[in-house]
Amino acid sequence: MTDTQQGTHNDPSLLRGCKGRAGVFRALNLDGMLRVIPVPRALRAASPDARITVIGLQWAPELVTHYRHYGDDFLLFPGHPQLPETHVGRADYKNLRKALLGEFDWLIPLHGDGRLTNAIVSEWPATRLAGSKRAGVCDSGSFFSYLSGPEINRLLGLIRSLGGNGLSDLEFPLHGADFTKLWAMPEFKCLRDAPYVVVHPGSPDAQRRLPPTPFEAAAKLLAPRTRVALRGSAQEWDVNARISEFCAGVVNAAGATSLGLLAASIAKACWFVTNDTGPSHLAAAFHTPSLVVGTGSDLGRWARKEWWRHRIRDVRRGLSRERFLAAVSDLWEHAGRIAC
Repeated sequence: MTDTQQGTHNDPSLLRGCKGRAGVFRALNLDGMLRVIPVPRALRAASPDARITVIGLQWAPELVTHYRHYGDDFLLFPGHPQLPETHVGRADYKNLRKALLGEFDWLIPLHGDGRLTNAIVSEWPATRLAGSKRAGVCDSGSFFSYLSGPEINRLLGLIRSLGGNGLSDLEFPLHGADFTKLWAMPEFKCLRDAPYVVVHPGSPDAQRRLPPTPFEAAAKLLAPRTRVALRGSAQEWDVNARISEFCAGVVNAAGATSLGLLAASIAKACWFVTNDTGPSHLAAAFHTPSLVVGTGSDLGRWARKEWWRHRIRDVRRGLSRERFLAAVSDLWEHAGRIAC
């Protein structure tokens, strides 16, 4: 039996019924933050009267506003000199310490096995710390051995060890205003009443980003069958423009749009083609069938729950044009033809 299966050291229900302040720390980009949503959801169910504070990076407030029913406030984490995801000095980090007014009743870091973050959060004012640790490492507080398997299951395993519970399903709440703004975009006006596929060639992480060539081939294959909308950041506009220039029926909808607009466009799509990046988890939240090309080192850890709906192709050893287009055609036959 693992530490996580055993529960907390003395009382496995210490977290349940908490009426104080609970902090959840996760300093990652969109894909990493979307996978952590089941945790504050489980915390809210276990302790409906607690004040839940999400601690994250500068971009994260836009995400947190969609989950006001799970989180009460947001605290900016500027970064730490030891964290590879951030680039700040010790002076910037000290400003966070000043912002930590009062003490957390519970403080829960949600970063892998905690080899870096456990020491960082131990400097913050908290009555109780809880998180994951490497096997054989002794920590004060309620720390449990880091589990293998999908990331969401591991995170929820930690919460269950503290007396909480919850489902691993992803979600992303949308509002009428999100769709009103989407259909007002020039690129989507013509798609409001027409089925379409979203192709998202980009990724902020170069290690998870394929060259645009396979996505251009996918757009050319799909364009005669359905409308195709290319999404991406403003920095990816030129790449998408080169693809749409030679593909009739393909619109370039890249640009500095909000997270809500991106999510709404994926929610209304027949299906979705992308790299293994944040928007792919939005597709999982909306049950939009997807084809994801994965170049990461641990695809099992980041796997989507509905594996039959969200297909991942491991391309760490390369991906031929023919193999990629075969995967696109296969998804079209099983999902696109019916939906579009």
